[in-house]
Amino acid sequence: MQTLFFDFDGTLVDSETFHAENWSAYLATYGVTLTADDFIAYYAGVTWPKIAKHFIEHYQLNVDIVTITTEMEALTEAKIREQGIPALPGVDAILNTFAGKVPMAVVTGAPRDYVEGVLKQHGWFDLFEHVFSGYEVANNKPSPDVYLHACQIMKVESHQTVAVEDSRTGLQAAKSANICCLLINPHSSLIEIEADHKFTSMVAATPLLDSLFKAKLALSAM
Repeated sequence: MQTLFFDFDGTLVDSETFHAENWSAYLATYGVTLTADDFIAYYAGVTWPKIAKHFIEHYQLNVDIVTITTEMEALTEAKIREQGIPALPGVDAILNTFAGKVPMAVVTGAPRDYVEGVLKQHGWFDLFEHVFSGYEVANNKPSPDVYLHACQIMKVESHQTVAVEDSRTGLQAAKSANICCLLINPHSSLIEIEADHKFTSMVAATPLLDSLFKAKLALSAM
């Protein structure tokens, strides 16, 4: 294996509850009741335009998709400045272990500005060679477009890469691109799409990641 791709939300940072609470509060302004738990259960990993489209159509909201996503981005930015988003356990250690030894990129379905801002808050931005956003290709996850684009830019064959994902949407995107995928999710057993490996945490996945990139790590130590 030559290159390591990381999803962002729910993979590097504990953002699912953060986004769920923000969406719940925002939709309440339109009279829509959505609990944070329901958001996590049904919309984790789904792109914001698709979430906006669903609620506009289902509740016949008098607002457009662009307005909702723009306002949600502003709300999210304000909340990040106010409270930040915590890293998931084991992430900081694995990133710093692999940085400079294994080419790494963030491959996300989220907007670039949001992702880069949080990476900088955690001191991770310079550890990655690229940030690839699904908003910048023809079709966002679960389409494989963003992963295929990442492989092209980083000049690596898809079968030489490993993707770390946390949702069925991301897993489907990686597998459709013929990329080995590690699914890391506390409820990974409930996700029906077959992953190459499933773990409940980044800490649990670390030994396998070390073994997959053993040759590169060893070479860098010489």
